Amino acid sequence: MFKVKNLIILINIFFILFFILLVIELFFNFILDYRNIVKKSTCERIYNNKKDFSFYSPDCEIIVKHWEQKNFVSYRINSHGRRDLSIKNLNLKKIAFVGDSFTFGAMVPIEDNYNYYAFNNILKNSFDIHNYGTPSEQLHNVFNKIKNINHKNYDYFVYGLTPNDFFNLVDGSYKNSLKNSDNDKKTLEVKKNKMELFKKIKNYLISTATSRFISHKLMSNDKIYLQTYLLRAPYSGYLSQNLPSGWNNAIDYFDKFLIDLKPNYKSKLKIFIIPQRAEVVSTRLNTYNFTFVNKIINVCKKNKIDCFAPNLNPLSNIKESHFPVDGHLTILGNHVLAKELSKWASNWN
Repeated sequence: MFKVKNLIILINIFFILFFILLVIELFFNFILDYRNIVKKSTCERIYNNKKDFSFYSPDCEIIVKHWEQKNFVSYRINSHGRRDLSIKNLNLKKIAFVGDSFTFGAMVPIEDNYNYYAFNNILKNSFDIHNYGTPSEQLHNVFNKIKNINHKNYDYFVYGLTPNDFFNLVDGSYKNSLKNSDNDKKTLEVKKNKMELFKKIKNYLISTATSRFISHKLMSNDKIYLQTYLLRAPYSGYLSQNLPSGWNNAIDYFDKFLIDLKPNYKSKLKIFIIPQRAEVVSTRLNTYNFTFVNKIINVCKKNKIDCFAPNLNPLSNIKESHFPVDGHLTILGNHVLAKELSKWASNWN
């Protein structure tokens, strides 16, 4: 009788705990809105195997709310496969922006993206901007895309370069993909599996509204975020004072890509170095060093490319320059970065 009574108590406790957890989950999910919602998705990401870069299918739209956002964002792709903002102006000069998801404008309305905000809201000059940014593109993809754009149509090519663009050079997956030996293929497969495992773990950790809330709060703490980010070796190596060999080799590839660029493109190319959240947090914690950025700038100078690294202090002075878990720039972060871009662009001839 005693055992039956204890069992009933344990069952009751279990159901009470389950009910409490369910209420908490529903609260975070529907009241605080920690959920992903896709309202529309008609776009297809297309990879051109021959030219080695990606773009979106023309005339499509994605409308989605990420769980770290309050509002829906529309990603409207025009007939040219670009996420542009149509502005009526004199169109005295034309700029082609190239890069990854930061240039594409992930997580923000296109009018708030750093490139459009700089030229349309701050400088208010007669520039016609075409946005060729595509999420997940790597360094070699971006340079291949530049070479496939008609240089005669533009006065400038602006590459919004991020440390992320070097990742498949740093881990060797790009170099190994160019080789044909079985050992190289096995090495590449192992690295791909490790990346897939990392993604699965991350997705699992944010699979519920409650875990998303906890992750957001934890990653909002600068020290916890930076320590967690530093564990992502070899990708976090660019934060080191002495760059690991993988990063030095990747920068050598960057140098080679610039050397191989034809004069018609090289003379118009400008490189804007976009900081990651880890760099902004390091600045706030007074641990940031400029080794990576300085090496990029030196390579630019060697190749006579106009290259600019924004001041990180304005970004470090705002509460959230980037989304703590997702890592992309917030609207305010884009606006602050746009001010840095506008200062640089105001000196262009």
